[in-house]
Order: sequence, then C-alpha cells, then structure tokens
Amino acid sequence: MRKKSKSLIIKNISQQSILKIPNNFLRASYKCSATTQRMYFYSIFKFLTSENNQGVVSFSFSDFFTDLNLKDGQKTRTLIKESANEILDMKIVLEDNEKQYEVTNVFQTAKCVFTETTFSFKFTDAMKTFLDELKEIGFTLFDINDLGKLKSFYALRYYLVALSFKGFEGKRGNLKNSWYFEYSVEELRRLFDIQDNEYTQIGPFKNIVIDLPLKELNEKNLGIQIVYTPLKKSRKIVGFRFDCIDSIKIAKVDQSKYAYIEDKSVKEDSNNVDVEDVKMEGIMTIAKNPIRYAELLDEERKNPNIFGFSPEVSALIRLGEELKAAEEDAKSKAESSN
Repeated sequence: MRKKSKSLIIKNISQQSILKIPNNFLRASYKCSATTQRMYFYSIFKFLTSENNQGVVSFSFSDFFTDLNLKDGQKTRTLIKESANEILDMKIVLEDNEKQYEVTNVFQTAKCVFTETTFSFKFTDAMKTFLDELKEIGFTLFDINDLGKLKSFYALRYYLVALSFKGFEGKRGNLKNSWYFEYSVEELRRLFDIQDNEYTQIGPFKNIVIDLPLKELNEKNLGIQIVYTPLKKSRKIVGFRFDCIDSIKIAKVDQSKYAYIEDKSVKEDSNNVDVEDVKMEGIMTIAKNPIRYAELLDEERKNPNIFGFSPEVSALIRLGEELKAAEEDAKSKAESSN
C-alpha cells in the first residue's frame, strides 16, 4: 500500500475547483515537452474535479486555453498535435518515503479532435487507482493558470518541485517566507529523466538545466524567486541547493521600512533593532535580484572575506551596495536630464 504524503492543491480561483497532488507526485521523474506537461496536469485537474469515475476526461480547446492563460493560434495547435502523440508514451517514476520506486504509464488512449476542438484522454488503470487515492490527502494552494505562463519543461518542473517543499517555509531553520531544497547532480538527472549521453559536462548541464529555467521562472513573477548555490566536494560540483523566497508575501510588506543591508543598524535607534526586521530586509534584498545574489554568493564561497563574515552575509552586503549604487546612478541621470 502506497504511503500517503503531504500534497499540493492546484486550484482554479475563478471556478473554485481543486486538484490534489501529493508532493512525491510533483517530484516524480519524467520527461516531456512543456505543452505535454500542461496537458498532463490539466487532465488530472479535470479528472479530480468531475464526477467521472471511469478514468476518462474530455475538455474543449477553449477551456484548456482559458484556464491555463494560453493564446490560441497555429503554433499552439501544432504543439498540441505533437503532444497528443507524445503523451501516450509518457511514464512517471514515483518515489515513496522509503526511497522505493514505482514506474507508471499515465495514459491508455489520447485523442485530439481538431474538427470538434476537443481533447479526450483515458488514464491507465494504475494511474486511475493512484488518482482516486488523492481524494484522501491534504493540500496547499496553487493557481492552475500559472502552468501557462512558463514555456520550458525545466522551468515548469522547478516551479512545481519548489511548491512541493513549501511546507518547510519558515521552519527547520529557514528564514521567514523562505525555504530550500537540495538535489545531487545525479538526483537532478533522474528527476528530469536526462539520459546518460545528455549534458555530460557540468557547464552545459548547469546552463540548460538550471540557469535558463530559473531565469525564466524568476522573471515571470509567479510568487516564487529561486536562487541556487552549487554544492562542491573538493573542486567538483556534486549538487545544488535551491533557496526559495515567497515574493508575494514580500511584496505585501511596507517597502519604506526596508531597503538594503548596510554596515550599520537597520534603524537609527540600535536599542530597538528587531531581528525579524533584519531577516526580512535581507530576504527583500535578495528578491530584488536573485540571480545576481547567486553569482555573488558563489564568488564569496570561493574567496572568503578577511573580516570573518559568512559568504551569505558578504554576498548580501555586496548586493545591497550594488543596488544602492544603481539607484543613485539612475537618480543622478534623471536629475541631469532635467
């Protein structure tokens, strides 16, 4: 009997529809195009929010485009046609709490009727049984149309994996509104079903599998910013730590109260310094430019500073100084143009 795990809900806010997905399901190993991944999750969404118990789901092109915030067009329909074939071969590898694995074929049949502008999918018996079990599992919230905002397979996967670890936000040593997860290089290759002959050098692997997807994700303003740090053994990169920041909660904080890290107290009255204020200030600074913070953090870990500050603090101070300099430069140019 599969153990029940904590899970994620995909919720369409406008229709008050709910999709329950356990965390180990979001962390499952599989490989497909971004369009196929959207169709895969949307089919689950439709199955779990309907009365149909036969494992068959049908929906219109219009619903798919609207709910996932996608534009209808020739290019999109071509990708859909390709995905209808790809989705039949889709397999997921699930890992339970005891590190055991289960390989599951997802769909038994898939039909895309362009003349009637409808989709029709039938889940395999194994997949249907798995989905039926989800009705007993807890949840967190996630807007389904966010799936349509990310274009790459890897960016979509990072977004969902990051959400699956969100239960650790502010706990187990994590700062308020932040959490992290770690994967070894081998675990990432397995997570994304990357073949042995693909991205064999760490440079291309880091660029294609990590840098570009996280850049896309961070630029889409989906409420999560992710900063990664390479984990090394001697000089070899053996894994990565992904620090996540809830940027929606950060945006609700009074911006005038926090600015950037300096060598002096956050407030003029040093007797009234709030530790949470200092932590929040740091999180907000990182959220302004997470990619640059990751670069500075990597530099600081390679070359520790002479003052004994941790790499994290040193990188934060440098980022704050850069942001301040950029603001002053922009202000100076604006004044000179007037």
